[in-house]
Amino acid sequence: MLDALKQMDVAGFRVEGILHVGANEGQERNDYAANGASPCLYVEPVDSAFAILKANLADLPFHTAIQAVCAERAGDAVLFNVASNDGQSSSLFALGAHAEHHPDIVYTGVQRMVTTTVDQIVAEHSPGRVPNLLVVDAQGADLRVLRGATGSLPHVDGVYVEVSQTPLYEGGCTLEEITAFLRGFDLHPHWLQLNAVGHGEAFYCRPQPPYPALPLFDGVVSVGKPAAQSSYCEWSHFDVADSPSGCLNGAPTGRPGFHTDIEDAPWWQVDLEAVRALNEVRVFNRMDSARERSRTLRVLLSDDGVAWRLVHVQAGHTFGGADGRPLRVMLGGERARFVRLQLTERTYLHLDKVFVL
Repeated sequence: MLDALKQMDVAGFRVEGILHVGANEGQERNDYAANGASPCLYVEPVDSAFAILKANLADLPFHTAIQAVCAERAGDAVLFNVASNDGQSSSLFALGAHAEHHPDIVYTGVQRMVTTTVDQIVAEHSPGRVPNLLVVDAQGADLRVLRGATGSLPHVDGVYVEVSQTPLYEGGCTLEEITAFLRGFDLHPHWLQLNAVGHGEAFYCRPQPPYPALPLFDGVVSVGKPAAQSSYCEWSHFDVADSPSGCLNGAPTGRPGFHTDIEDAPWWQVDLEAVRALNEVRVFNRMDSARERSRTLRVLLSDDGVAWRLVHVQAGHTFGGADGRPLRVMLGGERARFVRLQLTERTYLHLDKVFVL
């Protein structure tokens, strides 16, 4: 779904996570992975398409296939119509005008299913972190899907949705209805593409927020302090990377301030040279590429550099940096001398800036 990613970029939003309702076989998975979004949740009702989707995602960590039909409420028993074009035109609704525009596509069967909602899927598969891009391709039932996302939509930056000026399916929604509904969540039309019969896609987003002024508390206590990392490679002193201390000084640039080699559970740490009360660890991800490598980040504290205690688990979610959305781990005065950042995957660890306040 290159248009969804492109429109997020044009609107000034980084794609952090994606929930795609009506994902079929996951044809967009490689685009989503290349973009660095994590997690990516793919919802598909049709048995045959879901089996292929699940196989297609098998080698993509934090890309999850979910077999479900989304609507405005959970728990309703429904008959879901399966279409002849590999399930792509399958819908809760009768074909209606779709049969006139595409007479070669027919329903070949039905599946008995029980509805769920976007909010329920987020609560189960991404608790505490709503994916900031919602893609909906529900073949006329798109408004029903959105009505089941009222708890998630206030946290979404962009919605990419199939639209039609007049109902394409019997009982389906219209472009006007979707626009009016999303306006109530401060999500407004940003891009629209319709074909000759008034059917196509639209992208809605909220106004771009100003760069937030983040508190400095009593100052950044990590500036100029000694740092260490678990390994080195050819990129450790390349471009703006400056060994372990490259992430401690200066303003965020969006590029890596330090870079380890590829290894199991790479780490970086700073020695504050004394045990002190800490307010926050603020981590700025690199933004030029490979943002998703930070998705299993853990933050640990120690008084002596030997015994460590875990204070944060990123749990598969990517995060921003110079765009004004760094990871903020609030410590509330917890005391420590050493701060360590460590991944749980076999990969590289590279971040832009790390501020301990």
